[in-house]
Amino acid sequence: MHFDNVRVGGPAFGDKGGEFVPGRFVKEGVTFTSRGCPKRCPWCLVPQREGKLRELKIQPGNIVQDNNLLACSRGHIERVFEMLAGQKRGIQFKGLDIDYLKPWHVELLKKIKVAELWFACDRPEDLPRLDKAAAMLGDFSIEKKRCYVLVGKDGETQDQAQARCEAVYRKGFLPYAQLYRGVDAGPSRGQWYDFCHFWVSPGLYRKKYG
Repeated sequence: MHFDNVRVGGPAFGDKGGEFVPGRFVKEGVTFTSRGCPKRCPWCLVPQREGKLRELKIQPGNIVQDNNLLACSRGHIERVFEMLAGQKRGIQFKGLDIDYLKPWHVELLKKIKVAELWFACDRPEDLPRLDKAAAMLGDFSIEKKRCYVLVGKDGETQDQAQARCEAVYRKGFLPYAQLYRGVDAGPSRGQWYDFCHFWVSPGLYRKKYG
């Protein structure tokens, strides 16, 4: 048996991400319209792996997986929404940066069938920034407003993470806890298992907190 023509790639192997090919390494419906990010968050591998923000040829899909779509040019974003308007399934935005969110983005969102809007609250100091998104997205139900919450970084305790997840929920977003592991591993996954299981399950925490 010969494997001379076998090629292995993808994000797990440090692929910097060239032009996006639908279905390659990802499930049907996923699309990337840009690569990279203008920010350099210390816990994120995107800047060193993919580099600065690059706008790509827009491929159809209903799950927008861009690292930072809202940092793209207005012309690019408007063309993305033109594509999304033609999708039959609800649109999922997997990475929307609050710092770049503007009223005209919200107006575009109102013109399409939104299924999920994912933001992030990776640090305690990010909580006030979430108020901006809450105010601008008041016309969207909590079921559509989701928020990644990075927990366990820099010695954060479960009590501290609990308070942050509760705060995110009170602001009108469904939190989704993500345990920080880091390149060289972080907190024990086992010690945080029950915590993360609870805070990735809206049915559980909505039952408790109303």
